[in-house]
Amino acid sequence: QTPLTALRLAEIAAAAGLPDGALNVVTGYGSAAGGPLLTDRRVDKVSFTGSRDVGAHIMRTCADQLKPVTLELGGKSPVIVHESFPVEKAANRIVFGKLINAGQTCIAPDYVLVHESKRDALVDAIASEIPQRFPSLAANPDYTAIVNDRHRERVLSLVRDAEQKGARKIEINPAAESFDNGAGKMAPVLLLDVRDDMKVMQEEIFGPVLPIVTYRTLDEAIEYVNARPRPLALYYFDYDASRADEVLERTVSGGAVVNDTLLQFAAETLPFGGVGPSGLGAYHGPEGFDTFSHKKAVVKQAKLNAAGLLSPPYGERIDKLLKLLMR
Repeated sequence: QTPLTALRLAEIAAAAGLPDGALNVVTGYGSAAGGPLLTDRRVDKVSFTGSRDVGAHIMRTCADQLKPVTLELGGKSPVIVHESFPVEKAANRIVFGKLINAGQTCIAPDYVLVHESKRDALVDAIASEIPQRFPSLAANPDYTAIVNDRHRERVLSLVRDAEQKGARKIEINPAAESFDNGAGKMAPVLLLDVRDDMKVMQEEIFGPVLPIVTYRTLDEAIEYVNARPRPLALYYFDYDASRADEVLERTVSGGAVVNDTLLQFAAETLPFGGVGPSGLGAYHGPEGFDTFSHKKAVVKQAKLNAAGLLSPPYGERIDKLLKLLMR
């Protein structure tokens, strides 16, 4: 597979018929490369995907110039599993969504809400599902490394903080491998008995760590989601269509999927974006064209026109015209 280098992107732009300069690639870290673009008057709009804190900084910087922004900021996307839904099927689809890119996607399930009577069954199902997809991890090309050492340490620190505050850690390491070889991988982790004061329940995880929270009633699960910042995605598992509609109506999220995960991103005709703390604006499909375009209103006056009838002095003539228009 050819990497999307600057040269390759230029070739794609040329093949698409874009004029020179329509697509430009700037490499480097944000402060050195992207930072100057925020204040460049030639840049009409900024679109950013990343953390909430950086998104807020970008929005403040662009506000000084009244420069529009589109922000996709991720967040803590919940999964709600109704007690009637088969836990094996839920586990299959949760593991799929959580371990794509080792959890390093903005729409990865961030935590699971499951009925208290089904928690252990769901944990067992997830623990059985992961080895079926990844019988080994360390040298498995299907299982992704964490993007860099700093981020890996951050994710591991979330787990340590949770353990120190009383959470129970379940590491799923099918081949009992070591991850101290510098390859940047870590085994998937489930966290039980989590609390709000744990960092793992306050920050977007962006890694293969999945806290599991219990609820007693569906109303309680909905209230739990609504008491927190609005997420980029919400996933609900339930074969009762009316109940699923109720959950979607009573919660607010950038997007949602019923009985699966991640698929809202793949539906290219649907808008993709966050709401509130999880983002601002949307793209994909027609919304993407609208987001990155400016609709310019243009009127071309004809040689023969009635515009003069609207000019003063006003009198009987304009009164008759207004009566005619108001009939």
